[in-house]
Amino acid sequence: MKPLLIKSMALGLLLLSLWSCKKDENKTIATAGTPGSLKASVSSLVLDKSMLTSPVITFSMGAPDFGYQAGLTTVLQFDRKGAGFSAPKEVTVDAPAAVKAFNGLDFNNLLLSLNLSSQSASDIEVRMKSSISKDKPAVYSNTVVLNVKPFPLTAWIYVPGAYQGWNILTADSLISETGNGIYSGVIAFTAGNLEFKLTPAKKWDVSYGDGKNGTLSLTGGNLNALTAGAKQLNVDLNAKTWSITPLVWSVIGDATPGNWFGDTDLKYINDGKGIWRATVNLVPGQLKFRKNYDWGTNYGGTAGKLALNGANISVTAAGSYTITFDLTNNAYSLIKN
Repeated sequence: MKPLLIKSMALGLLLLSLWSCKKDENKTIATAGTPGSLKASVSSLVLDKSMLTSPVITFSMGAPDFGYQAGLTTVLQFDRKGAGFSAPKEVTVDAPAAVKAFNGLDFNNLLLSLNLSSQSASDIEVRMKSSISKDKPAVYSNTVVLNVKPFPLTAWIYVPGAYQGWNILTADSLISETGNGIYSGVIAFTAGNLEFKLTPAKKWDVSYGDGKNGTLSLTGGNLNALTAGAKQLNVDLNAKTWSITPLVWSVIGDATPGNWFGDTDLKYINDGKGIWRATVNLVPGQLKFRKNYDWGTNYGGTAGKLALNGANISVTAAGSYTITFDLTNNAYSLIKN
């Protein structure tokens, strides 16, 4: 029995050894990498606001070869022609996609981020960067050259009215951040000065008035805010409609002129950044921000950071302050003038 047992054990060890060797032979070894290829669906492109939601360009990507594809990261790099991709804008492509398509809004934003002119066409270069780990150098595809012209996204219309003496040159504005014909902003109307119109430019040759039932008309009478105060004005020049709702942020507290019994309004800056600001005389004490003169929505904070229903903000020295309320970035500032 002993010799038979020894022979069986030897045979098992031999088979295990052969299996192990075979397994070693099947190991996948990463190579330095062969670059992939890149093609664009168009070689030139002039963008305009009618293309915002439409596909405008598609990049087709041939896969690189590192010996295996696990952990592959693919990035499209964009830069001005001749810049050598020294500071490219990058767009990550979800693996294992072989194409990357852009609509007009996203590609226009990308081109504007390269500080390209919107007045004339420019050449840009695009390449594909591929990598499998931080320890191995990336490989780069061929470079595709495109001739492109973006358009400025931001557009404004103006709101001349009784609140500012009907002076078309100093009228406040509404902003469209994507240039898609939909505008928004906040206008502070004063008592007895509630009528206004809308103009595409700071001149009277074209103006929109009241078309009744929330519509706009080129021949309509003056629009009316109905009550005094700051109002958010929304205008859709595509559908020729408008709406208006109260919206104001203010400061209140024993550091402010109204103490805890009266609000001091902040003014909305109609530049698309979502900032409210005012110059206010403050005294030592505390203050908070609140919406539409109601404690239902109020912000306190510390060290320049806003907090919903947060702690009172302290003022330690009297003086004139520039107060900024930036809900977009959850920040505030009290700068002594």
